Amino acid sequence: LVDQMTGGQSPEVEATSTSTPETTPAGPGETTPSTSTDAGAFAVSYSCRMVDSRNFTEAPSDLGEIWALGDDVTRCTGKSNGGTTFSETEQKALDALGQAATDDDKEAAPDDVRLADIYALCATPGFYFAISPGISTDEQASQLEAALILCPEAPDADSARTSLSTYDANVTAGNDGTRFNDGTWKVGEEIKPGTYKPESPSDNCRWFRYDDKGDWIESSYDKTQAEIVVTIDATDATFESRNCGYWRAA
Repeated sequence: LVDQMTGGQSPEVEATSTSTPETTPAGPGETTPSTSTDAGAFAVSYSCRMVDSRNFTEAPSDLGEIWALGDDVTRCTGKSNGGTTFSETEQKALDALGQAATDDDKEAAPDDVRLADIYALCATPGFYFAISPGISTDEQASQLEAALILCPEAPDADSARTSLSTYDANVTAGNDGTRFNDGTWKVGEEIKPGTYKPESPSDNCRWFRYDDKGDWIESSYDKTQAEIVVTIDATDATFESRNCGYWRAA
């Protein structure tokens, strides 16, 4: 699916051609595939890895049965049957997914492979990355949005929606210059003046305010703070952050 997922790992998928499929996954809220007479109907099969095993084994075709296994499941993969006729819900999920690539070479994979990847997210506790470590890219956000269309009743769906909302809020704050990561930033152009706090304070956090000549106005070496709070003035030229992580307007 995406190489941005934890450690570059992603749910595995494989498109194969098999004998004429007889079922397609059902719509939202339904976990049992529905009967189909379409010879090209899409279907997905699952393999899951359990907490006491390093190997993937064949899993039930019904998402509800996989969810019933709870946290005994650590990860699932999805395998397409090669079908290219999708349900209305599946097409909506593909539309939400957009053209995100699923292969390491970043070439767009076939729709059935991409859809099997999203079903694999539905089958995996926490939607694999959505809860921990959390969404880190727009591509992951689109994948989670697509998964929530396919399986809105998944056990971790509410937490996943919260994660998606948090990511959207962070993107908005980043776009308007009130949230930024380590680095050197131009005040007024890249970040807005104001009072900021690091989201995850670190003892190694170092920060510097510079004037237009490159001289220090103030830095973390100038004062001891029980809580790291920095006010960046509109007259500052740049602000530099090291080992502080993301800053957000206080």
